[in-house]
This record gives sequence, structure tokens and C-alpha cells, in this order.
Amino acid sequence: MKPIKILRIIARLNIGGPAIQAISLTEHFSHDPYQTLLVCGNVGAHEGDMGYLAEDKGITPRILPGLGREISPFDDIGSFRALRRVIRAYDPQIIHTHTAKAGTLGRLAGICCNFFRRPENKIRLVHTFHGHVFHSYFGFLKTHIFIWIERFLARYTDKIVVISPLQKHDICSRFKISDADRVTIIPLGFDFSRFNDLESERGEFRNRLFAGDPSDAVWVGIVGRLTRVKNHRMFLDAAKTLKDRGTDRSFRFFVVGDGELKDDLVNYAKELGLGDSVIFTGWQRDTRLIYGAMDAIALTSLNEGTPVTLIEAMAAGKPVVATEVGGVPDLLGSVDRLGPEEYKMAHNGVLVPSERSDVLVKALLFLMENQEIGEKLGARAKRFISSRYSRERLEKDLGELYHGLLDNRYR
Repeated sequence: MKPIKILRIIARLNIGGPAIQAISLTEHFSHDPYQTLLVCGNVGAHEGDMGYLAEDKGITPRILPGLGREISPFDDIGSFRALRRVIRAYDPQIIHTHTAKAGTLGRLAGICCNFFRRPENKIRLVHTFHGHVFHSYFGFLKTHIFIWIERFLARYTDKIVVISPLQKHDICSRFKISDADRVTIIPLGFDFSRFNDLESERGEFRNRLFAGDPSDAVWVGIVGRLTRVKNHRMFLDAAKTLKDRGTDRSFRFFVVGDGELKDDLVNYAKELGLGDSVIFTGWQRDTRLIYGAMDAIALTSLNEGTPVTLIEAMAAGKPVVATEVGGVPDLLGSVDRLGPEEYKMAHNGVLVPSERSDVLVKALLFLMENQEIGEKLGARAKRFISSRYSRERLEKDLGELYHGLLDNRYR
């Protein structure tokens, strides 16, 4: 029998959940009865590169340099033409796109190629929204242009994959990108075995990171790209408030990652007088080391899909404090208690309002003063993540979706 050929397209393999998923799925769907070709662009100058993960798994992506993050009419037209050539040569039954730019160019190329095919031979088009850019990324006009483009593409997309119930609400009801019948929820999936037994190496990890820390301070990290939507200033403002109160010595703050705002954030930390209180670590290839060393993980994003940093932190059994945006509440679960301090004690972590550094301060102080509760939150989070976000479940769900499309069950 002929293999089921999948063309997987992503803008770039920068550090983050979409790249991890694209590489992992390429590996899985490259065995009988599947065959997969991964196509991507180049990683930006200020981004961490996950190409090493593809190399470790024996995957050689097809590189189209103009397919990267930045919008450029000249490069984008060239990438569109190149994608059409790849589609004609590879002749896939399924095109599965990830991230906004790759989703636009990849589906447009697929639509054009389908125009010349018989209905029974049409390529099935699938797109995954790992997040979306419909708020907190761009201005009003640019945002609405992206919404209009996505509405047009949705008409020709056989199946749209979202990674959380709240994201489905955004796509179907809030921004009206597509009708609900075309949208299916398939949560992310990962191999969590590397996060087992981190506590036994906790001291070693701390020594490897920063030559040890004899104090009993609470280590708090924020992990992710240094970009506007991640709102690292909220994290730094919280550290400043703790410093002004004289409680900053009870904490060690770490900003893990890199990006276009690194210089701005380093300078902002200096302006706040946080030169000795916050450490910028840059990209860390071994995130297992980071989560092993931390006592808690913070997330301050303005907009999120299902943040991989939280999934990994929870898989490592760490308590998390995160802004109540996007798919974050789906991860942290139902709210068990509403207190007078404005943060919410959810089943798997602590939720704080977006852009409220004062509430983040209160949540961090609560975890510092109630470390036993934090440990219970981390243990519950670990059990939840292990049961809902396994790699095996993701591969099974996508396999059923692909076969369903080819069997015309979703048509």
C-alpha cells in the first residue's frame, strides 16, 4: 500500500511548543503507514534554535529561508512559490500547518494546488492554532487584517485544530474565524519522562546554575521568549515591589530565555534597581535543569494558547502562578477558593489578573509563607498533566483525525 504522505509546515523551529510538537509529530508520522516531510524557515537572530532536536531525532527539514517569522512581501511571495513546488513534487495527501505565517502561506499554496485536482484527489488541509494573534500582538488595523485572512482560509481548511476549550471559544465565537463543526480540540502532548525524579538532584542543579545558594530563598523563574506578549515587565515590577518592601531577599528571580526585548528588559531591571535581584540566564537548552532548580514558575503573558512552559513546570511538580489568559485556566483547573487578595487558588496552581503586578506579589508571598500548600499544588499539577498531555494521546488523536479526513468522515 502507498504511504499516507503528510507535508508538515511551520514558520521556524525556534524554542517553544509549536517547534517541539512539529518535530515530535514528524518523527512519529514517519513510520509505516505514514511518511512526513517537515518544511520550515530560518530562526531569527534573537531566538533560540531547536534545530538540534530535529537532528537528534534524525529529521532533516526542508529549509525555505523566507518562511521565517518576519513579514516581507518579497520573501513571502518567494516562499509561496517554493511551497507550491514542494507540494507538486512531494504530492501529499495531507498538509498540516503550524503557526500563523506558515498557516497562511502553506494553506494558500495547498488551495492553489487543489484548484487543478479532481475532488477525490484533493489534498486535505489541516491547521493548528497553538495560540493566536488576534489581541495583544498588533494594532487595531493589522489585527483585523489577520482576522479577515484567517476567516478566508478557514473556508478551505478541512479541519482546524485548537489546543484548549477556551481557544475554541475564541476561534468560533469571539473572533468568528470558523464554524464549530470544522474545529476540533486536540490538546498538546509531550514525553514527560525526563521530568521524573528532579528533586533528588535539586542541589546539583543549583550548583550547576549559579555556583550554589546557601540561603533558604524561594527561587522563582519565568521561562519564555523575551517578547511583548509575554509581558516580562509585570514580573520585574513584582520583583521591584518586593524589593521596596524589604522582602526581596526572600526570593531569587530568574528570567530564562532570549528575544528581541532582551536589552530593553535588562535596562528596565537596572532602572528599577534590580541589578542584584534578577538574573537573566539566556536560553537554556536543558529545561530539566531549570525546573529542577526552581521552587515556583511564573507566567505573566497578555495572551496564550496552551503555554508549554507551564505544562513542563507542572510536569516537574512545581507550583505555578500565571495570568488568567487564553488556555491557562484550562491547565490550572477549577477555582477552589476566592480570597480577599484578588488571586485565585485553582486546583493546579494560582491565577492572577493580567497586568496586575501587585496581585502577583501577593501570590508569591503566599507561596513563600505556605510552602506546604505549594508542594500540594505541584503534586496535583503533575498528576493532571501526566494524565491529559501525554505524547501517546496526542499521536492517537491526530492519527484518528488524519484517517477520518482521508475516509471523508469529516467532509
